[in-house]
Amino acid sequence: MPFFTSDDGVRLHYRESGDGPAVVLLHGLTASSLYFQKQIPALAGNFRIIAPDLRGHGESSASSDHLTIPRLAMDLKQLLEEMKITKASFIGWSMGAQVIFEYIKNYSCKDIEKIVIIDMTPRLMKSADWNCGLPGVFSRKQGDFGHEDNLYLLSMMLDNWEAYSRVIAQRILNKSLYNEKMEFNAAADFKGKEDLPWLYEEAKKNKACVVAAFWISMAMQDYRPVLPNIAVPCLLTYGTESNYYPPENYEYMQKQIPRARVIPFAGCGHALHIQDPELFNKTVMNFLQS
Repeated sequence: MPFFTSDDGVRLHYRESGDGPAVVLLHGLTASSLYFQKQIPALAGNFRIIAPDLRGHGESSASSDHLTIPRLAMDLKQLLEEMKITKASFIGWSMGAQVIFEYIKNYSCKDIEKIVIIDMTPRLMKSADWNCGLPGVFSRKQGDFGHEDNLYLLSMMLDNWEAYSRVIAQRILNKSLYNEKMEFNAAADFKGKEDLPWLYEEAKKNKACVVAAFWISMAMQDYRPVLPNIAVPCLLTYGTESNYYPPENYEYMQKQIPRARVIPFAGCGHALHIQDPELFNKTVMNFLQS
């Protein structure tokens, strides 16, 4: 398993497969490169796939500090330099999309060929001019996620990680799996149901303090000003059954990003690339090769 060491001494793991134009797969919070196991074999026939475990995730070490989105973008820059990759396409899911936004903010798009965003918003928190972020924990209203909601989630993470990790695994699936009391219906049928036991086990492996640190950094970000600076072709994908962001989020992003287009995935939630891998892989392959 290949590793490289960042300039602050953290040992970071990545997976590499295939040959051709470079494509970097960036996973979400509490995930790892394994969450792209349904993509790597399909894409490696045409591309050189690099799938890092972001620091504090998977096989990568966690530092006692530097657990922020800007540091993850710096790690990505150093990995590409280590591998002597001067041009790559980026695919970012959830927090991985924030890493892409931060990378562009700090280093521009000059090293990027194309971008795929998987179910993410440029801003998580509500504000006077933004209601396309997360739904409120208490109000359950779309885009109503405020500071009280944020503190509540952090307290839940740090109080009982094993219990909260199960909620995370469930909520990356479909919103229709919950009743009006937000209770999970384990008997429901949905795309990717067979992956749920594996998702439970993978989410549980994370450390609450690391997840909380990255979550705080995510909640602090507002990447709306970055969107007009994305000068390369950008594919925005989202699940119509996502528990997180409304269609209006992607309409906004499409208007702000000069060369963006949107493709919704019917019957999928936040983890659409896991739930409908055949369609996702085909869609991404067509986009990258067009």
